[in-house]
Amino acid sequence: MTTLSEDEKKDLINELNSFASWLNENNITQEKIVITQNIELPYANEDWMMMVKPEDNTVSFNTLFRNRCSALFYKQVVLHEFFHLAVQKVPNKEDAVKLKDDFGDQLMKLIDIEADFFTALYMKERLNVDLVDYLELMYEGGQIFADSWIRIGKFERFLGSLLSITKLYIKSINDPSETPSHDLYLPCISPIYTESSLHILVIRKEHIYFDQISAGYDDFVNLKRCYTNTEEITKKGYIKLLITIASKALGMKVPKDISTKVNNIKP
Repeated sequence: MTTLSEDEKKDLINELNSFASWLNENNITQEKIVITQNIELPYANEDWMMMVKPEDNTVSFNTLFRNRCSALFYKQVVLHEFFHLAVQKVPNKEDAVKLKDDFGDQLMKLIDIEADFFTALYMKERLNVDLVDYLELMYEGGQIFADSWIRIGKFERFLGSLLSITKLYIKSINDPSETPSHDLYLPCISPIYTESSLHILVIRKEHIYFDQISAGYDDFVNLKRCYTNTEEITKKGYIKLLITIASKALGMKVPKDISTKVNNIKP
């Protein structure tokens, strides 16, 4: 049975309240949410991460995999799930199923990409998590939730989050005086086999547009390696590959600070 220490429970609740305040301050949601004692952190041998019971005004987070991951990774997962609740109003698994039935797989992918993006933006601004740190968490997640085969929807979500978050970080370093990028990338991998490119919907604050990004078949093979074989690729190799492929696809130069930190990662 997995239980969190009282200090970790307190830290997690404080982080959730900080995240809720940050969402308000940045006009991402207008709803005021304050978590006090109405939070549970149970061990649960079931396929859910967060469960909301409106009738009891409670929210629960599954601690089943906490002993398999770092505290920061668990915090990232909880913040992602909380974004589904606080902003997107899709808190429970059955809500996601209804949404998928109504609007299809593409919207479901976009909802997860958006939650990944704003979780990363919060962690960047409030927890000083940089791009390399974030990709280390992705590597850790790949080890915990590894798929032995490519599930297209999940792989496209993985790629969309990678592109969206990489652009956020690189743009904020290359153009520190500019407003942070809020572009979300929703990819379709099918054209890679015939066109050596990926079709992309870019969702911006102002509008949506269709684009394609340069990605050769070798890039695709390396992305598949990162997605399915985190136990067979070093953390340094994983991060270096993802940054190289994402920056190439986005047409952005990797900042020196990022390259230096990657090169200093122990294999």
